[in-house]
Amino acid sequence: MTHEVYLVISISALAVISPGSDFAMVTKNTVSYGRSAGYLTAIGIALSTWVHTLYCLVGIALIISKTPLLFSAIKYLGISYLLYIGVSTFRSKFVPTNNADDKANKANLLASLKQGFFSNVTNPKTTLFYLSLFTMVVSRNTPLIMQVTYGLIICLLHLIWFGFISYLISHHKIKSKFDKNINLVNKFIGLILVLIAIKLFFTLL
Repeated sequence: MTHEVYLVISISALAVISPGSDFAMVTKNTVSYGRSAGYLTAIGIALSTWVHTLYCLVGIALIISKTPLLFSAIKYLGISYLLYIGVSTFRSKFVPTNNADDKANKANLLASLKQGFFSNVTNPKTTLFYLSLFTMVVSRNTPLIMQVTYGLIICLLHLIWFGFISYLISHHKIKSKFDKNINLVNKFIGLILVLIAIKLFFTLL
């Protein structure tokens, strides 16, 4: 059991810190709307991990892995969402202000929370990660309470890491550099999201 715990934590930590759509989403919202939006994006991402954990706990993960058509539909849905966000980000234009809180209105904060949630919950890469983790690493004999604990650990890893990323990017010394090139940064992030979506699409062919 101890070996399994260490394995779950190490694999999850590596998966969380690896650059991907979640990282790009946190960066985009932090740069565009300020630290509060970045934190809410991180919270949205962390909350979405429970969706993956719950379907693994109730056995839907096994059904999905054994039903190629359903699994493909889920992956294409995630790719479409990433592509939409990527194109929207690439085309967006923001005018930086001296106070980041000026940009963090309620609509932007709510949108950041939703984008964080849906970015992770529809990410095919994340779905594959959970399928692999709960079917190949976590033993069938592992108590339910321990599997829930794994879900909590993964949730906290996401929250801590992406919260830290938002804090780091919104630091005044770093943020000032982003603000000077905010539209260029958004185009770069949008392009990255589109490229991730395209890469995922071709892995399904």
